[in-house]
Amino acid sequence: MPVPSTIHSQELGRVATESYVNQAFKVCLIDAPGSDFDGDDAFATIMANEVTDGLGGYVRQQIGFASADLGPYEAGKRALARKAATFQHNGNLNEVIRFSHVVLLNPAETQPLCVTKLGGRAAISDNQSANFFT
Repeated sequence: MPVPSTIHSQELGRVATESYVNQAFKVCLIDAPGSDFDGDDAFATIMANEVTDGLGGYVRQQIGFASADLGPYEAGKRALARKAATFQHNGNLNEVIRFSHVVLLNPAETQPLCVTKLGGRAAISDNQSANFFT
């Protein structure tokens, strides 16, 4: 039978600091509405349907964390501050940014850290923007 344990606040802080603080993370949009990506899906499989760079002004967005973003120890957790990635359409009437998933990439942009499937396929057009919060 497993024995429950609690990871000490300082260890959680060390891991969070080494993994997230002073790192730049990219956030990208994927258009694969029929897909349910699993935690072990290959990077290439997930990224095969990334929105085309430049389409409607689409570019990967960047977020980062500073030491002040690491929250206090509470109920066995140390949360990071909420960050927003904003995707802005460029106003080109002939191009629509359509997407079904938002992906947070590791700093080297070689591995997904988080894949979020939206409730439905989304679209950005006519100078609209969309925010994704981590």
